[in-house]
Formats: sequence, structure tokens, C-alpha cells
Amino acid sequence: MVEHDFYKLMQIPPYSDFPVVKKRYYELALLYHPDRQPLKKNAEEYFKIVTQGYNLLGDSYKKMEYDQLLRNFYLYKNDSPAKAYQTTFDVAERIFQNSERKRQNIITDYLDAEQIFSHKNRLIAAILLSLSGFLMTYNHWFINYNGVDIIYNFVGFLITYFGVYLIANNIYRRDNYNNAMHLKSKAADKRAIRLFLTLFFTLPLIFYGIVMTSAKIQLTYFFDYTTAESIIFQQEMIFYEYTVGDEKILRNIEPNFDEKEISEKTVRIKYSRINTRISEIIVVN
Repeated sequence: MVEHDFYKLMQIPPYSDFPVVKKRYYELALLYHPDRQPLKKNAEEYFKIVTQGYNLLGDSYKKMEYDQLLRNFYLYKNDSPAKAYQTTFDVAERIFQNSERKRQNIITDYLDAEQIFSHKNRLIAAILLSLSGFLMTYNHWFINYNGVDIIYNFVGFLITYFGVYLIANNIYRRDNYNNAMHLKSKAADKRAIRLFLTLFFTLPLIFYGIVMTSAKIQLTYFFDYTTAESIIFQQEMIFYEYTVGDEKILRNIEPNFDEKEISEKTVRIKYSRINTRISEIIVVN
């Protein structure tokens, strides 16, 4: 009695010689061995059946006997068993060959790219590109604090996020290559997508934190005082003007004190000597 068609289960041609069976068995072991798929019961059951077939087909006498039983089984089951079996096999074989072709293309493309510019160097270049865009935006914001050129900063962030995309793409291609090399079927894009989304949403917060921290440090350790030339309350904001050297600077802040306490005579302007646009209002007692 034939309980399993081991050739069909292994996706190899019917009645294949043992070397073909052996090669395919080792490939399946890399995918379905319980040590590699500890949480998947179906994989374990499948591997047990395949191992049973491997042991049976590894004995030349048992294989000959099994092959004859298998032929008789299909002859009894169907008037045209060879055609039915071949059709089933052809579909499975086409699926397998297509999957194998994709796997080989992934490996070949990655190795070809590695010869031109290594994965490590591509990753470093992507990180440097992202960092350069980040610093370009920061430096422009830093120099033009509260007078930001929107287009300039948009370009900086565009470069930053393009670098982030390249970083995630490199991670994806590396994971895809590793999966192809080790015959793993898991999706390679999960880690890359998580990394991209994490950087996408955290970089603006990091940027804001750096800008605020640098302003606080400058007003704590690298500051000077001047007088306010004009102070205007408008739409729940305080606009104030002061002069440093030959430059007139207009700033605005949200009020955190009583409007009656504020005038040109009752405040001083504390500004950064590094970046004179960074400043705050100090109420004089």
C-alpha cells in the first residue's frame, strides 16, 4: 500500500535516482528542519514524512519495490495515471523552478552590485547622505533662527529622507540575499520597513531637540545683553526688535508674563554671541 508519494512531496521528477532525492532532501532540511522552524508543527510533520521517504528511497531494494507499488497505485486510481501525475508534477515543477529562478536572480544581482560597490560602502554612503541633509537643514535653521527659508529646509529634509530610504533599501537587499542564500522564505522587507518608519517619525523630533538644546546652551554660556527697540503684542504673540552691530533683528515669542510688565524700558534682550538671532526677553526688576 502506498501512503505517500514522496516524489511529489519533495517536488522532484517521478522515480528520480537517489542522488536527486538526496540533493532535494538536504534543500528541504534547510527549510523545514524542526531546529529551523521550532514553532511550526506543520513544518515538523512535513519534515518527518520527507525524512521517512528519504530513508526508504535510500535503500535500493526498497526503492525499486516502492516505485513499482507507486506505478500500480496510479494505474489503479486513474485510467490515465501517467498523464494525470505528469500534469500535477508539471505545475509543481513550474512553481518550484520559478521560485528557484527568482532566488538565483536575487543572489546574482546582489553579487554583481557587490563587485561594483560593496554593501558596506553603500550603507556608509547612504548614512553620510542622510546626515549631510540633516546637517544642511540644521545649519540653515541655526543661522537663520526664526527666519527660516522653507524651500532650503525642505531640500535638506528631502536629502535626509532619501538617505534614509537608501539605508532601508540596503538593509532590504541584504536580508533578501541572506534569505536566498539560506533558502529562507520569510519576508525580507519587514526589518527595512520598520527601520524606515522609525527614522521617518523620529528624525523631526531629534532635529527639534537638537535645535532647542543648542539654543539653550548658547543662551546659558555664550550670551550678551542689549535693549529692545520696539515691543508689540499681536495675536497672542510678542514681537520685539533689537540691533546687534549693524543688523536689526525681529523676533517673536509666546508671552509667558503679564503684558503690563513689558515695555522697552522694563526688559532687556539676552542674545547669543554665536547666533544673534537666538534670543529671549529678560524682565528687569
